[in-house]
Amino acid sequence: MPLPATIDQPTREQYLVSLEPVQNAIASMMLLTKDNDMPGTGAWLAQTREKLTDEELFRHRLVIIGFFHAILPKKNRASFSDYLDDMEKSDPVRLRDKMLETYTEICIACNEDVKLAGVNWDDVLASKDAYVEFLIERFGGNLVDITLETQAYEYVINPPAMQKLIVNHLRWFWDEHLSQEWTRTEPLLRESVKAFQDVNLNNMSGLEIAQYITGQDLNDEKWEHTLGSADQVIFMPNPHIGPYVTKMYCNNNVILVFGARQPEDASVRIPELDRADIVARMSALSDDTRLRILQMIAESGELRSQDIMAEVGLSQPSVSRYLTQLTVTGYLQERRVNGSKAYTLNRDRIEKTLKAVHRFLLG
Repeated sequence: MPLPATIDQPTREQYLVSLEPVQNAIASMMLLTKDNDMPGTGAWLAQTREKLTDEELFRHRLVIIGFFHAILPKKNRASFSDYLDDMEKSDPVRLRDKMLETYTEICIACNEDVKLAGVNWDDVLASKDAYVEFLIERFGGNLVDITLETQAYEYVINPPAMQKLIVNHLRWFWDEHLSQEWTRTEPLLRESVKAFQDVNLNNMSGLEIAQYITGQDLNDEKWEHTLGSADQVIFMPNPHIGPYVTKMYCNNNVILVFGARQPEDASVRIPELDRADIVARMSALSDDTRLRILQMIAESGELRSQDIMAEVGLSQPSVSRYLTQLTVTGYLQERRVNGSKAYTLNRDRIEKTLKAVHRFLLG
């Protein structure tokens, strides 16, 4: 399917780098719900996990995952406190319905050619089983936490209780765990935003802009479709995501969350940003098995996942996790060969990492 012309001829208004304080805080909160085996992510994530009790962590996952499309703002707010004050004053039914309306527009598990039909919410909300089944149909069984969503259902059918839970938890989490961290990292994030805002991006395609700003390959059809189908693409530097790139949707805009950094060709270097970028890059290499896998692939040119599994003598899930880590951090490139995944070394990524270390330490 051909992409809109805007992907090849972007304008400054279509591709922005912005701080987005509220969405940025929510992105960090979402990272806390992820697998903690993500090399290169910010130390704040591990430190905060250690502080949370099991009950607090479950409540955090319930609010952030179970009600994500209710808490993601449709418009910008000056601060997280302003955002919480507005949410507390909002109509609880409207808050709940905002999430349900978003669900009508999403179907990750659907075939792309299938047109989404209307949803009979009376049927969906008739029981917890019907609600969970609806989510599985939309998102797929592997993306739905049945225990969590069963608990979420009890609040979905009681909007005032849902609103109270969301506001109370977010206010508590902000005050106890994130406010001080935001104060510490905000100046660096603003430096990252300014560094990219000063760059002339007019001669780049949309995909080239995304690769330049995030420092990642992003060279596949999914990313092209994401960039080409959005009214506006907002690049948001985050202090905790490290070498990973993820996306958030707001109206018909897409926010690409990337690790706070500055352009590699910037004339004036910001040591704190360079150091954070290097830590994120090098963390993926600070494991003997991951380094061994990279060495094997470098020597062979290309290896299938089955060959790597046989060579390192680990289980399929373990090898798959290592390969995923090395792929999303940019050190490996993946392609399909006769139904199997095959991996090659991303030499450009490795060379840029070594140059970044050289530039940081030797000038």
